Parts: sequence; structure tokens; C-alpha cells
Amino acid sequence: MYEKTLETKTIYTGKILDVSVSKVELEDGKISTREVAHNTGGVCVLALDPDENIIMVRQFRYPSKEELYELAGGKHNENETHEQTGMRELLEETGYVSSDVTYMGYLYPTVAYADEVIHMVLARNCVYHKQQLDPGEFVHVEVIPLNQALEMISNNVIKDGKTIVAILKYMQFMKK
Repeated sequence: MYEKTLETKTIYTGKILDVSVSKVELEDGKISTREVAHNTGGVCVLALDPDENIIMVRQFRYPSKEELYELAGGKHNENETHEQTGMRELLEETGYVSSDVTYMGYLYPTVAYADEVIHMVLARNCVYHKQQLDPGEFVHVEVIPLNQALEMISNNVIKDGKTIVAILKYMQFMKK
């Protein structure tokens, strides 16, 4: 299956995303419109302390208008590997560091209207160093046992998609 792009116009350019509208030709020859949010993507870190507790952040997210549990993470810089981005964000947001880092793969969090890609990194044996939040960033660090995090997913306490995927992917990773 494929849709042929006939033309694309950027209708909004912002600090963290751009929006374009494309005219496409569908498989049956009909013409349709696609609106796409473009974003540089990011990295999230499933950080585990030596006892395999998950180091998470809790922060207010304006779009959902609530405080959410998430894995540390952020914008990927072109001059960094995904692992380097993850370790930079982990240190900034939580104050934890790790030298045992594994790439876990990537996901598309909102496939219907965005091209964002989130890369997932596993950091084991994390130790506390010093939190280094960016200006205007307000983050509470929570260290949560893995079984409790799974219950929080089941009970809809953890609602962030990338966090849920990374934790469940880790559960599969552990079985190998």
C-alpha cells in the first residue's frame, strides 16, 4: 500500500514542531489530504537502579492538563547517538548516570498524524549523581519497583505511551 504525494505545503513552523498539509493520490486514484505534524523525535530511557527499580519522572504536561509518570527523555540532537541523548537527558532530569546502556529499538507514538520517532534506551545499574534540570523544567523523580510499575500500567496510573511500551519491551527483553 502506498499514497503518492502530489504536493506539500508547510502551514505552521514552531519551536518544537512544524505542520504540513499534503495532497495525495490514493491507491484507487482518488485525491485526499493529509495533515502531518513534524518533530525531530526523541529518546526515552528505561533507567534501572542496582535493585532493578525503575527511575521515573512525574511532571505536569500541558496538553493533557495533568501530572504524568514518564521515563526520562527528550529531544535527540543530531551530533549524539541515541544512547548519548538518553544519558544526557537521564542526568539532567533525574540526576542518575549509568555506564551500562543498551539500545532497545524505536516506536512511532502517533502514527495517524505525526512523523515523530521515539528511540528507547535501557540504562542499568544507575547511580545518583546530581539533577541538572533545564530552566523552566519542573520534574519530580520517583523510584518505583518494576512490579509496581506494571500494576500502575494496568490501573491506568502510568498513561504515557512511550513509557508503557519501553517497560513492556523490557519485560520481553528479560525473557531472552
